[in-house]
Amino acid sequence: MQTVDLNLQPLGSTTETPAELAALLVSPSLQASFSLHPPPDLQRLYQAWLARFLQHHHLLGRGAEAVVPDSVVDDWGQRLGTALRQWFNGQEWAPLHRALRRHPGAPLRLRIADALRPMEQWPWEELPLDRALWRLPPRDPALPTATLRQRRPRMLLLVVGQEDTLRLDREIQTLEALAQRGRLLLQTLRGPRSTLAQLRERLAEAPGWDALIFLGHSRADPGAGGSLQLGDGTWISGASLDASLRQAVDHGLQLVMLNSCSGVDLAHSCLAAGIAWVQCFREPVPTESAALAFTTLLRAMEAGKTFAAALEEASHALRRESWTGAHALLSAYGHPEARPFQLPEPRQRLQRRELLVLAAGTSAAGLSGIAAGWISRSNETIREWRMLTYLSPRDDRVIVSQASRMVAERLAQLTDGRFRIRIDPQPNLSSSEMFRRVSRGEAPCSYADVYYDKVLTPLFFAKAIPFGLTPREQTAWLHYRRHQGDAWPFHQSVYARVRVQNDSLEGLCSFPIACTGGQMGGWFKKELRSLEDLKGLRMRIPGLGAEVLNRFGVRTDLELIGRVIGPSEIEPRMRDGRLDAAEWIGPHDDEALGLHLLREQGFVHYYSPGWWEPATSTELMVNKEALAALPADHRAALETACADTYARILRTYDLRNMSALERLRRQGVQLRRFPPAMMAAFEEASKAHLDELARQNPATFGYVYAEWQTFRQRFRDTLAVTQYTPGALEV
Repeated sequence: MQTVDLNLQPLGSTTETPAELAALLVSPSLQASFSLHPPPDLQRLYQAWLARFLQHHHLLGRGAEAVVPDSVVDDWGQRLGTALRQWFNGQEWAPLHRALRRHPGAPLRLRIADALRPMEQWPWEELPLDRALWRLPPRDPALPTATLRQRRPRMLLLVVGQEDTLRLDREIQTLEALAQRGRLLLQTLRGPRSTLAQLRERLAEAPGWDALIFLGHSRADPGAGGSLQLGDGTWISGASLDASLRQAVDHGLQLVMLNSCSGVDLAHSCLAAGIAWVQCFREPVPTESAALAFTTLLRAMEAGKTFAAALEEASHALRRESWTGAHALLSAYGHPEARPFQLPEPRQRLQRRELLVLAAGTSAAGLSGIAAGWISRSNETIREWRMLTYLSPRDDRVIVSQASRMVAERLAQLTDGRFRIRIDPQPNLSSSEMFRRVSRGEAPCSYADVYYDKVLTPLFFAKAIPFGLTPREQTAWLHYRRHQGDAWPFHQSVYARVRVQNDSLEGLCSFPIACTGGQMGGWFKKELRSLEDLKGLRMRIPGLGAEVLNRFGVRTDLELIGRVIGPSEIEPRMRDGRLDAAEWIGPHDDEALGLHLLREQGFVHYYSPGWWEPATSTELMVNKEALAALPADHRAALETACADTYARILRTYDLRNMSALERLRRQGVQLRRFPPAMMAAFEEASKAHLDELARQNPATFGYVYAEWQTFRQRFRDTLAVTQYTPGALEV
């Protein structure tokens, strides 16, 4: 589906309404960046309208009498809408207007940065667009694994919150009627069964849910990811549900409907977990208007409309009825990778004898048994692997950290959900210990970073080597077999020679699943003019690059704290002065960690290239016996999922780094290259260090190093003849 994407970022100060915004536009035919200047009174108009809306609908806890008539609310709404439209129709929006004219009907997807939270509350849906508008999360979230299966019928989990002051029967009856007509399977958590423990248990169930619906009270809480009140009266945060939501996404959860108040923070939490679609009201709304929107939306979906189209119809219904202003607060949030969500066609309903309507008294065992019977009737045999990983869900803002979820997503898609991977974070296990367990058959696979574990130094050739291979060369190397007929690529032959706690890693094989492409050289407080400027520098950098820089007097992770400084620690250590320099990956991921926001702390010099990791790749480590036990189609699906993910990660970095670098330039980041004399010294020291490691470990590191050098020379000799090089006049 074609879309027009608009990303709004602050320029300069981040007041409620900054004087200038940076707008990044991406459409099928046009990419552009331009500046916007919001009218200074827009935020004041929004707050004035909202105050009158809340008072009119008795949402401020004041008496029963409406002290503000609907005509006043409408008048302030018109003022707000007029100001917003006048700004939007101005010349500075011309690039977006051109893109919209070129792509009539293509939805507009709007992303507003975290720093512009007050502007996110504005009624952007009221703009004269002649198309759908939905919102993207402020940051790139986890990739959804839930948009894969088109199960028939849809399975819905309804969670009803505290009902003392609410009238929710209308919404619940609408859902039960859909279930009775065979359009969905429904389970309800209500009253004393609506608890955090029950909710987590339901979200963990397989075969999982397509949609989660919450009816009740919720409130804004940016620091905790929003909060909602369950049926037992307890308030829980969106952050407390993160792990459960991610597990539910792995099992198929695609849609969350928040028919409650002030749901933006909860929507962000849901999208961060990888959920494809979220419906919410951005501010408090009357119960009856929420019920009207909900029932209209469900009936439109029953009629065959997608979720996004059905939400538009719900907004129109609010506008037609007497719920003054409520239509301006209804929003759809979509994951960047979301696919359309629909209920099944009527002809695909279950037969009457197969209908399942689970109300408050139905047990989890009953649900699991009936669902299992439904699956067996569909001839589905589910295979699930456990993947050990050092990553936690919060690391998903970094592209390479999403590789494991991408593999799981693609594998489920290729096998129609019959072969799944369950991601099992084990942050306290070292990479070498994860590999040992997989080699011994204690887990079928793992995804970890060899660069963070010196025991695995001989495996670094499948990760990154200083002044090593380009992304194209690295891709070829990871598939290179020295002899025709070799069962595995050459670099895997060292596994049998590496020992972890006296156990060989001979039970391992691996499949490449990620490549970051070229990396940056890091953020520095001072400009580097000579090697003397490196002495005593405290720098976050792991692996072989750190060992080479140690030769020039740079103090790196192991000397500073005795271990690798993890991604979540980089920004705090830069901010409080414990680091003088730090490298991470590149423009997009560095921006995701907020490293570009530390100019006041002196980090104004952004260096390149990252010569220590010219093409960083990672692999899925797999137990050979588990792989051999797979049927041929499942093995082929696994290999395809890994290959697809590798290509997807690499192109995602290339495309997103391009946009991120443009943003960094506009924000005044000083891009610098390491001086040629320093680069020459780095290269010479790198070769000396690699030669030394080879002499010290001839059977492991030296064994791979010798073949790696031969491969590199042969590959480059071939490229010198076959590859077109821009600017070169002759071979």
